[in-house]
Amino acid sequence: MKRYQWLANAIVILLAASPVLAQKGTDGGGHADAKAGIAQQAPPISWNTKMPWGPMEAAVRTRWAGLPLTAEKVEPFKVFDNVYYVGVQVVGAYIITTSEGLILIDATYAETADTVLEGIRKLGFDPASIKYLIITHQHFDHFGGAGRIQRVTHARVGMSAVDWEGVERQQSGPQVGDQNLGLPLERDLIIKDGDTIKLGDTTLKFYVTPGHTPGSLAVEIPARAGGKTYRALSPCVGINPSPDLTKPYINSIERLKNMGPWDTLLPNHAFLMPRDSAIAPSDFIFQDLKPVKESYPGVIGPERINQWFDEILMVAKEKLASEEK
Repeated sequence: MKRYQWLANAIVILLAASPVLAQKGTDGGGHADAKAGIAQQAPPISWNTKMPWGPMEAAVRTRWAGLPLTAEKVEPFKVFDNVYYVGVQVVGAYIITTSEGLILIDATYAETADTVLEGIRKLGFDPASIKYLIITHQHFDHFGGAGRIQRVTHARVGMSAVDWEGVERQQSGPQVGDQNLGLPLERDLIIKDGDTIKLGDTTLKFYVTPGHTPGSLAVEIPARAGGKTYRALSPCVGINPSPDLTKPYINSIERLKNMGPWDTLLPNHAFLMPRDSAIAPSDFIFQDLKPVKESYPGVIGPERINQWFDEILMVAKEKLASEEK
């Protein structure tokens, strides 16, 4: 399928990419570790390179490294009957359609806010119909475009309290590198653990799951297709390099697993999706990495998702053990 072509293309540079990421380090959300390497000492372990998505993330990030963020444009596409991808190549965003308007999950970069809006229009929807904009966590590649989108749509913006504080601290502080933090946001909806948002025929449930950031939100979404409703989870699973967040991260991942069974995932980076590690020659020739399919192409199934959670927990517990030495 054409929408997976960029993933297949990215695999071609995988071998060159992995050493780069191993040296630089990311938190699974595109943010380089703050600690610089010290001469004569081994570099810190980049734990996300050990995660199930490590090779795919390395390939994808290397593919788009050095290009303007606006070059990450991707054609929007339908995932489920009521869920559409409107993000960019590296960072995800989703539109949830309801009987009374739209809900947008994440805003991508400040530089690509208009790309998100353009994608929504391409799908035949009016951005003015967005009633809620949910920001899953306080990293600039997810909240950067929110101010622009809010000004265009007048949507309510929701985030956890501690991550609201993080965004406010970043937007009021000094510029860090070349990060564009977007138009200033004013605190709006404070989403607490267990809260719900109901819009028309759709109810989203929220869980505060510290680990990727102190106040990361996981979102439970009723994904509909073919007359059936599936339990979809949008989690924040990149592991933070900070030792202070390792135990909370493990607790959050275990909690999400135990809240299953989940039918599918809607990750805030496409490369986080569970995928088979074996890549066959046909995947290169036909430019199509075949997703695991059940009754509907977007469905992964609880067995594969639980395996994915277990793989994540294995790495996280290894990180914790190294920090407790």
